Amino acid sequence: MWTSHAKAMSHRPPRLLRWRSSTGFIIATAWISFFTDYFLYAMIVPVMPTALVDRAGVAYEDREFWVSILLMCEAAVAFVCCPAFGYMLDAAPTRRMPYLLGLIFLGASMVLLALAHTIAVFIVARMLQGAATAMVAVAGLALLTDSVSTSNLGQTIGYLGSAIALGFLLGPLLGGLVYRVAGYQAVFAIAFAMVGIDLLMRVAVVEKAVAERWMQTHPSSCLPSRGEDGCTSSDSLVQQQQQPTASPTRRPSSSSSATSNNDQHQKPAILLIIREPRVLISSGALLIHGLLYSAFDATIPIFVESRFGWTTFGAGLAFLPSAITALFQPYFGHLTDTHGPRPIALTSFALLPIPLLALRLVTTAQPTHIALLLTCLTAIGCLINLCTPALYLETQSALAAMEARDPTVFGRKGAVAQAFGIQTMAQFLGLFLGPLWGGFVEWRAGWAVMTGSLAGLVGVMVVPVWWMGEGGGMGLLSSLGRYLEVQLGGYTLRSSQAFIQYFDPALWCIRWFTVEVAL
Repeated sequence: MWTSHAKAMSHRPPRLLRWRSSTGFIIATAWISFFTDYFLYAMIVPVMPTALVDRAGVAYEDREFWVSILLMCEAAVAFVCCPAFGYMLDAAPTRRMPYLLGLIFLGASMVLLALAHTIAVFIVARMLQGAATAMVAVAGLALLTDSVSTSNLGQTIGYLGSAIALGFLLGPLLGGLVYRVAGYQAVFAIAFAMVGIDLLMRVAVVEKAVAERWMQTHPSSCLPSRGEDGCTSSDSLVQQQQQPTASPTRRPSSSSSATSNNDQHQKPAILLIIREPRVLISSGALLIHGLLYSAFDATIPIFVESRFGWTTFGAGLAFLPSAITALFQPYFGHLTDTHGPRPIALTSFALLPIPLLALRLVTTAQPTHIALLLTCLTAIGCLINLCTPALYLETQSALAAMEARDPTVFGRKGAVAQAFGIQTMAQFLGLFLGPLWGGFVEWRAGWAVMTGSLAGLVGVMVVPVWWMGEGGGMGLLSSLGRYLEVQLGGYTLRSSQAFIQYFDPALWCIRWFTVEVAL
């Protein structure tokens, strides 16, 4: 009897399905997961140097070296895990189990950090935290793309940027305060509480595709009874689902046998994605974003200490105005939804070299130089946050264009998570390279050369950013290539999409320009 009752219960729709699969709750779940991950990352930062000395026996003069090693280990693991997790998310029946796996990594890292007394345990803990960050970034973005209409996707991605900003702002403040008042273990009491809240949200959330299947198989049992908020009606559920029309999401399970056969013989989706120039351009731009962030993280504290005589607390406050600009990412995402990714990204990268070059003028502790430093850092943070939603949205638009050309290109399950995995991997690569770039160049050539080199790097990136989008240089040449055939030396060179798809964009430009000059 108990077995039959349990079996019947297992076939009943989840309670509160309408609420748990609503767009608002899905966005809130992703927001909490991003906030928790980056809050815990930032909370440990002010605690780690002292903990390495007191608990792991690291020499005081070596603590900065080991802190850098821990950060690089975390970034390296996240870099490696991003594409693997993207494939896992696209291959899994639902996003839920991989999403929960990321939280398991995060909880395990907190346990190890709380118990660590050797440098090896600290390294393993930070590596697990890097894996958790990779899963949160890829799974959270994929979950939102599955749930939010394309017309609002940029603004929704902006909300995640605000979660990251709040995590970075509140984490060090609470971590340092609790550590000073209550000690090391009390810091991780907060961490476990945050993980618990995140766990409840991730377990409760129901993907819209899963809710739709419940509606298709149990339309009568999903009706609310006795005032309970059960499943929604099929019409309202379809309205709530709002699958992105311009984003390649998962296809229904009732796909044709031809599509299934195509899945067995098609190339891996990730190989197709990395050959798409628009994806490479947006990923390259995110790499530079990560490089700028981590380059200044590695150099600003030393610079303000040596030039201004500031303490560590003062160095942290120097980043505050820049971090606050991330709270405006929802508005920046709205601008992307309104005007498209290309003009927003192009504006950002065209203006970024100005404050980067202006940093060369900061040399002394005069009030005007201090004001210039803070103003430039704020402008840099604002411009970076301006185009972050645009770069993620550009990739989804590129995937939609690929599917428009060939609806079976990614098979039945789509490739949303793998695309986000590539972009997140690029950003973590930038976070890994930034300290090497910033620290080495400043050490060898000075502050002015370091900021000038970053400005030059951003300036070079303006050229490929101009090629973003269907309306950009890449799209214009693609459209022209469908109609033009260029005759050269008896051979026909077609300026077609095949050149853009199979060859590097720069090489294609050289060939195209050579043909035009010859004519």
